[in-house]
Amino acid sequence: MTKIFEVIRKPLLTEKGQILREKNIQVFEVATWASKHQIKEAAELLLQAKVKSIRTVRMPSKAKRLGRWLGSTGAGKKAYIELIDALAPKAE
Repeated sequence: MTKIFEVIRKPLLTEKGQILREKNIQVFEVATWASKHQIKEAAELLLQAKVKSIRTVRMPSKAKRLGRWLGSTGAGKKAYIELIDALAPKAE
C-alpha cells in the first residue's frame, strides 16, 4: 500500500474551499497517478472520518512570466472529498 502523504499532498486553502468546508467538503491536492479508491483510503486514514463521495479534477499547466523569462506551472490534480456528517441529526 502507498503512504498517505504520497497520495494526498496538501490541502488547498482557497476562498472557494472555505465555502465548501461549511458543506462538509474538503479540497486537497493529490498525486496525478492516484485513483479514487486510493484517495478514499488515504482520506479516511488521514481525516479519521468516513468518505461519502470523491470528485477529482485535473488542472492543466499554465504559462507564467517573470520579467522577460517565460515558464510554466506544473500540471496537477485535486480532489473534492465529501465526508459523512456524523454530527447531523438523522431523519426518521
